[in-house]
Amino acid sequence: MAHLLQVGDAPFMLTKLAIGSFAAYVLYRCSHLPIAQRGMQLALTVYIGLMFAHIATGLSALGWSRPLAMVTFVSNLPSAVLTLFS
Repeated sequence: MAHLLQVGDAPFMLTKLAIGSFAAYVLYRCSHLPIAQRGMQLALTVYIGLMFAHIATGLSALGWSRPLAMVTFVSNLPSAVLTLFS
């Protein structure tokens, strides 16, 4: 993907959309299988998390620092929880 980004924005975006579309098509065609249903749930969870990260990054780019503080807090939370158990 880094090579495609160096080539230009359009090839990068088209490849990214093609990969996502192919994955959605495969999960849709196999939606009767439990593993595909779990895969779709996992993919949607990841994409929702990425959307929140994109929103926070966009707001931070506009000069509002609170979303970046929340992203930093949430990203440090797993290691903080693990230190409680070690």
